[in-house]
Amino acid sequence: MNKHLYFLLALISALLAFKTNTFFIWVFIVFLTQVGLGTFIAFLLDILTAGYAKDIAGWVANKLGYQSCGCDEREALLNKYTKINIKYTIKF
Repeated sequence: MNKHLYFLLALISALLAFKTNTFFIWVFIVFLTQVGLGTFIAFLLDILTAGYAKDIAGWVANKLGYQSCGCDEREALLNKYTKINIKYTIKF
């Protein structure tokens, strides 16, 4: 599933969880275990630029003489340091 679609579905479920007073539990579970800071920032930039964030950054990078904008590398680095990977194991 596309990470932005997953984030949008998570945001909708957060709004529903807010109405049922389970918002803080949801924030801990979803944001700390599933959505990294890099993905969150990329999602916000896509909203602000109507989906053209990487195209604009690539155009600016080409004008400045760089091969790529490095968006994916920065997103992966931020996710690496902010995303907590928790393995769920259920034993009976």
